[in-house]
Amino acid sequence: MKGPVSGVRVLDFGLLTAGANTSAMLADLGADVLKIESGAYLDPFRVIGKIDGDEGWWNRSPQFRFTNRNKRGLALNLKDPEGQRVIRALAAHCDVVVENFRRGVLDRAGLGYEALKAVNPRIVFAAISSQGDTGPERMNVSFGSTLDATSGIASLSGYEDEEPRISGMDVNYPDQIVSLFASGMVIAAVMEARRTGRGCFLDVSQREVASFTLGEEILAASADPKRSAGPRGNKEDGVAQQDAYRCQDGRWIAVTLAAPDPSLEAFCAGSKSGEAVAVLLGRGIAAARCNDGADLLRDRALAGVTLAHDQRGRLVKGLPYRLDGRGVAVESAAPDLGQHTEEVLRTLLGYNDAELEKLSAAGVTSTVPTVGEV
Repeated sequence: MKGPVSGVRVLDFGLLTAGANTSAMLADLGADVLKIESGAYLDPFRVIGKIDGDEGWWNRSPQFRFTNRNKRGLALNLKDPEGQRVIRALAAHCDVVVENFRRGVLDRAGLGYEALKAVNPRIVFAAISSQGDTGPERMNVSFGSTLDATSGIASLSGYEDEEPRISGMDVNYPDQIVSLFASGMVIAAVMEARRTGRGCFLDVSQREVASFTLGEEILAASADPKRSAGPRGNKEDGVAQQDAYRCQDGRWIAVTLAAPDPSLEAFCAGSKSGEAVAVLLGRGIAAARCNDGADLLRDRALAGVTLAHDQRGRLVKGLPYRLDGRGVAVESAAPDLGQHTEEVLRTLLGYNDAELEKLSAAGVTSTVPTVGEV
């Protein structure tokens, strides 16, 4: 497919959202992304999104297809020396590696930055992790919940005098935002590698990215150490009145006022949400309906941006910006497990039928899970 980063090839070990969505955004922009899994270790989204137990269930996960559209899929056993050799050979033909394994996993397999740099000095190695590649907490097990906590986000979420709130699996905020930052950093690093002939190691910490978004709060704390930084609900310092109000039709609207209006709650309660928003906007007041997923699905203005369809007509994530007025083009659906292994090994590495059969017989390649019942 054509796009701003066509000609860039990505070796993608990304899992779940943080890694896989980083490479998906590169794929949406035209990169040739080679998604690496194995029958012994599937992207967990294939399992989390399991919708039935029938044959081929591992290829039908909605969560997996959201973050793996526009990619080619390979299944190679990273624990097998021959699988490791194939990966190193592929790295020689790639510009980028994206991974979000626990620290040290690829190094132990002989596939870390130093090993792949020896094969390809121009490689850009993007290591996305919860705590970063260095420091005493680098090996901590983390999820969106713990990252909400350590980054400081949870301390500000919720209502006054309540416990800290975490974004949870439905939002998983730290994973979502790190992919936006990481994809941009990768593109910049590839430009630099092509200019200098030298790649680099990108150390991307989800915790640090999430804390970065609280820069103003950190600055305020440094200016006034006695300042209370607990949850404030919908209130905001320096804003006269801000809250969500329930309307006559049961819908909620969000309103921000420059001057207090004690009659606003009653006005909203006696008006339908659409009418209330129209009246407030007519007065120059910021107001909007609180949308849910069903509302966003019906909003045609978001087609290709928040949501898109793959070649099989199924919903996937879109791209949160437009290029020359166009949203993301889903050129190919998320790959089945190992769907493109033979194609890629033939075209990039020159494998023949006998060599491919040997890899399959040895369990280096696969198209079905080998981990038993999941």
